[in-house]
Amino acid sequence: MAWEFETEPEYQHQLDWVEAYVRSELFALEALLPELSQTAIDAAVDELRRPVRERGLWAAHLGPEFGGSGFGQVKLGLLHELLGMSPIAPAVFGVGAPDSGNSEILAVAGTAIQKQRYLEPLLAGRLRSAFSMTELDTAGSDPTLLRTTARRVGDGWVLNGRKWFTTNGSRADFLIVVAVTDPSGPPHREEGL
Repeated sequence: MAWEFETEPEYQHQLDWVEAYVRSELFALEALLPELSQTAIDAAVDELRRPVRERGLWAAHLGPEFGGSGFGQVKLGLLHELLGMSPIAPAVFGVGAPDSGNSEILAVAGTAIQKQRYLEPLLAGRLRSAFSMTELDTAGSDPTLLRTTARRVGDGWVLNGRKWFTTNGSRADFLIVVAVTDPSGPPHREEGL
């Protein structure tokens, strides 16, 4: 079976730029990484983000109301195929895990205060996030087996449970904890926090 596929000329132009940018700028930085301090790497990544933002390619998984391009899955797939050439490309383009998924959670479910306090600085590259789901003595990250609970108390939540791994936890400024708010509910219909 043969598939015919092409994207719009304007987007193909963007993809051509991305490939050239990754090959010329990001590969060059990668060669220097062993010699640079984390502070120097962070400064270089910040500088590399400027042209990405100017071209409208920053945080492409989010809609324009959050500073992204709102690309659909096909366009994101084509973009990510090119970004996969470099381990630093996701950070330069604002689509690195777990920040990309966490920014989507905050964009969809965050309160106005959470968006201001966490989402905006996350998208600006001033904060890093973490994702805490996996639990000890359960089957990995299967959400139907979560034991950590969240119970509303006043204006906040009380968490009760133990997480085993937290993706990006050692470098994060904040983390999103996945917990069950109604442990007696059907596993596939529980609402999480």
